Amino acid sequence: MAVTDALLNRLSSDQKARMKQFAGWVPPSLRQPRAYRRWRRFLVEAQRWPAARIEAWQLEQLRDLIRHAIANCEGYRDLYRRAGIRAKDIRSKADLRSVPFTTKEMFQNDIAAFTIAGGGRYTTTGGSTGIPFGFFEARQTAEIEAAFMHTGWAWMGWRLDQRSAVLRGSFVGTAEDFRTYDSFARQLALSSYYLTPGSVTAYLDSIREYGIRVLQAYPSTLNLLCDLIQEKGLQGRLDLDLILLGSENVYDWQLEKFGRTFPQTRVFSWYGHCEKAILAPWCEQTRLFHAWPFYGLTEIVDPDERETDEGVEGEIVGTSFHQRITPFIRYRTMDRAVKGPPSCVQCGRQFQILSRIAGRSHEVIVTRTGRFISMTAINMHDNVFDGLRQFQFRQEEPGELVFNYVPKGGQLSASEIEKIRRSLLFKFGEDVKVALQPVSEIPRTKAGKFRFLDQRLPIRYGDR
Repeated sequence: MAVTDALLNRLSSDQKARMKQFAGWVPPSLRQPRAYRRWRRFLVEAQRWPAARIEAWQLEQLRDLIRHAIANCEGYRDLYRRAGIRAKDIRSKADLRSVPFTTKEMFQNDIAAFTIAGGGRYTTTGGSTGIPFGFFEARQTAEIEAAFMHTGWAWMGWRLDQRSAVLRGSFVGTAEDFRTYDSFARQLALSSYYLTPGSVTAYLDSIREYGIRVLQAYPSTLNLLCDLIQEKGLQGRLDLDLILLGSENVYDWQLEKFGRTFPQTRVFSWYGHCEKAILAPWCEQTRLFHAWPFYGLTEIVDPDERETDEGVEGEIVGTSFHQRITPFIRYRTMDRAVKGPPSCVQCGRQFQILSRIAGRSHEVIVTRTGRFISMTAINMHDNVFDGLRQFQFRQEEPGELVFNYVPKGGQLSASEIEKIRRSLLFKFGEDVKVALQPVSEIPRTKAGKFRFLDQRLPIRYGDR
């Protein structure tokens, strides 16, 4: 019997720990849930389909999704009635232009209207754009997501049974206890909060101790690791086969640094987001983003809401084929990309190429003691920001932050403010002070974007 998340969630904490410890001895290939195994098999074959077959598959999924949304979601029913849209009207991708867009504000203002009643688990976007909102998704969605991720990783030689080290933001730890090993997931979690010149050797030794050859990291955190390795003269102390980079954009200057620090290591990255409307990994032969056509339908639109030409930057719009409880249809992500060709010449896959992700940055704060913390690492995937319409951090001095926020209605209670303050301080650590400041609005940049962090320090990291 496969050990699944659904089974584990019915157990007590102690029962979960014992079950996961026992199940850790079972080969991963034998304990994957049914949805994961079904989609892995499908993707291995379908990734080589010709363009016409892929488009026919997408149109069938799109029509079914629109029928589903009209039948079950009041928000979509009203939206499409006003636009005169019926599922049967979508006969080609060109017909998609008549389907109205959805936005973060629409979901934030009335998520119930765009959600099937009584189903799914609550999650949030984490607020990386400064416009947080919660939505609902089926547990099976995470299983399908993993199938897509792992299929992409496998292009680079990754295997399901491999151990990996994770240097991201989910594990906080302490300066003395900066690591924890999960035998079930076969992952060594390393805190990104305590990676310093004094601890970097211990981090590298921990990865070697567990015989790990794969590292998962935020690009900004890997950038710091590489700087510390070079500053301490530790090149060659850690030998890796593969580095997997997600959740942030990765720049050429960083890739050059990664290559100098780990010259024998393959590097792999992808673009995706919490709403799971678009997933676009690199392929095994290029550093171009390949939008999975079986994950969602990807568009790049200009300010006039028309599809851009190849080579032109625009906003990424996604339609998720797997989010059925809160459907995301023609969803404006507020991220930007340069549209590439409709297929990859090097690998042969008929996937829409995104030549460059233009709208994400490595926004980092500087603590009083000189630590760097990526803003991605403090994303809150719970309800702590539910009372906010928008927020933005501002930093002018090391270790000091102003948290400007726009309440959804009226003002926050003292307990709500304190909850946000405690959550932020838990993420940042003791060498950061945070002042919460209510404001009437968050200003946009000259390009019309909301920045998660208004960083005013002359730091080495980021795209300033």
